[in-house]
Amino acid sequence: MKYFRTAVLTATLLSAHSVGASELLIDGMNATASAKDWQTLCEQQLSKAREHFTAVEQGTGPANVETVLQQYEQVNYALQPLMPASYIKAVHPDKAVRDSAEACIQKIADFDSSIYLSQPFYQRLSAVDDTNLKADTRFFLHRLLRDLRRSGVDRDEETRNKIFALQQQITELGNEFGRNIQEDVRTLEVGIDDLAGLPEDYIAERVKTGEKTVTLTTNYPDLYPVLTYAHSDKLRYDLRVLAMQRGYPANAKVLKELISRRHEMAKILGYNSFAEYNMETEMIGSPEKANAFLQRINTALKDSVEQESQRALARLQKIDPTAKIVNQWQASYIDNLIRQEEYALDAKEVRQYFQYANVRDGVLKLSESLFGIEIRPWKTEVWHEDVEAYEILEDGKLIGRFYMDNHPRDGKYQHAAYWGLRNGIKGKQIPLAALAQNFPKGLMEHGQVETFLHEFGHLLHSIFAGQHQRWLDNSGLAMEWDFVEAPSQMLEEWVWDYGTLKTFAQNQQGEVIPKELFMKMNKARDYGKATGTAVQLFYAQLSLQYYMNDPAGFELQPMMVKLQQQYSPYPYMEGTHFYANFGHLDGYSSNYYTYQWSLAIATDLFSRFEKEGLNNREIAQAYRDKILAAGGSKPAAEMVEDFLGRPFNEDAYINNLKSL
Repeated sequence: MKYFRTAVLTATLLSAHSVGASELLIDGMNATASAKDWQTLCEQQLSKAREHFTAVEQGTGPANVETVLQQYEQVNYALQPLMPASYIKAVHPDKAVRDSAEACIQKIADFDSSIYLSQPFYQRLSAVDDTNLKADTRFFLHRLLRDLRRSGVDRDEETRNKIFALQQQITELGNEFGRNIQEDVRTLEVGIDDLAGLPEDYIAERVKTGEKTVTLTTNYPDLYPVLTYAHSDKLRYDLRVLAMQRGYPANAKVLKELISRRHEMAKILGYNSFAEYNMETEMIGSPEKANAFLQRINTALKDSVEQESQRALARLQKIDPTAKIVNQWQASYIDNLIRQEEYALDAKEVRQYFQYANVRDGVLKLSESLFGIEIRPWKTEVWHEDVEAYEILEDGKLIGRFYMDNHPRDGKYQHAAYWGLRNGIKGKQIPLAALAQNFPKGLMEHGQVETFLHEFGHLLHSIFAGQHQRWLDNSGLAMEWDFVEAPSQMLEEWVWDYGTLKTFAQNQQGEVIPKELFMKMNKARDYGKATGTAVQLFYAQLSLQYYMNDPAGFELQPMMVKLQQQYSPYPYMEGTHFYANFGHLDGYSSNYYTYQWSLAIATDLFSRFEKEGLNNREIAQAYRDKILAAGGSKPAAEMVEDFLGRPFNEDAYINNLKSL
């Protein structure tokens, strides 16, 4: 179960419909649930879960699948209606409801900790004979036993009580860290003339007739077009600074305390650092291996980063001859100028072919074509008028449902992410999933199209991983965390395929994106990739070093500045505190290296599609069966080897970086 293990990507508040023992559960969420409803449901379901767990702990008969594992599964089923709490916290327009969901998250985490520190449960579980168990059940049993030991279940009572208290604090601090970012939206009032260079539709959506000023926010739909198109260096600087001040000063104290409590818990459990504890069960295995992998990337990038940086500086010096370096607020703007001038690619020309409704429909149709499914609108209650709901069918059979909350609003999660809302179990319940994204309702950037397909890839993964599973702990995205991103990163390749884009990329006149423009996009695709990857390397090292070292020996700001100087192509911006708004420092904690590691896996997985065809249904089916459908029922390395016919190799990705 380990609720906190999947809370970032997770979670169904079920409707009032009662499901019989033999009836397939297909209901969605009660979208009109109030804060009081959430409080009542949370107490009700936790009470049921405690009853089931007490029965497991107090069992006295033979310990086997039926008396232990299946009884424990009833605990998980009791908690299923609470799984969307983290999603509700992220998207609900009513703050009281968000707060109620957050309070429920804390209670679930406390109960979860008590399970993993229960010696009676551990003793019952250890007594189960695994000799004749099926492979998925054996894997579930061994992983559960391992996680109990890693949680400190075999320690003395005083130590277990201390671990429990620490886990409570960690959950509280993580919730506070995320809330401080989510609710801290900063604004900047600027003159209309300051918007010079921005797309006409962007200006029209924000400027009211007769007004001489406009208020911009640090939300992505406002921020990134300004950084890419605004001619005003001051506007780009001012808005970028505000965006990198979010969460500060509150999160300076919160994050340091969060890192310290995690470090303390890891030391009690016998580890040198939280990073060592956290990576032990991942594909990469240890922080030393993660650091070596990141250093290998750094070496591969070095020459290309220098070349791109000098190229960008030369272009900036045409605007400002005194410039010595390209800064963060200038990078996207300069990169866009270079694409226009050296690749004849104008991002404003590109975006006219990516209207939100067309992109959404294109992502759905691609999924239908690639995997032989049908996706149709689902008539159900939603919590906001912007929310869209769909259901997935295969051969006429309903196999999953999902929500998409894809446009920005006050109080909502500000990035793009997937949440699982219910784990699918064969013959018992279909998967339920959701996205929270922040796209404009009009024209989108091509990069946003890529993000949409990436997040939808997570959603598809969870749906397909919930078709054949027999155990909730094996269903959905329950595999190693450093593999989770790989399938979605691989799927991004399809938005760089003209055969895919021409099915939905149309302007307002209904004209399909020209092949010539697409070729320019592909020609310019690799420009900026070296410096962009170097920035990701900085993020990964920030995550790793914060959790790999004793927090008593460093301060957050100086370490961040030092790592930025070492790995990022852009210097630190005075007065900013990126660590205070880098939400992944809670969810991914030490493991932000995951994005690069998964990208290496994705590159290897894509090699088979690249060789045998992006729209090859036979290969897509094999990929679905061997990678996506497996869920968390076996080690990720085995899944990859099943699909590729050989072990995963990171060399293809490293060589790709060297060739930039």
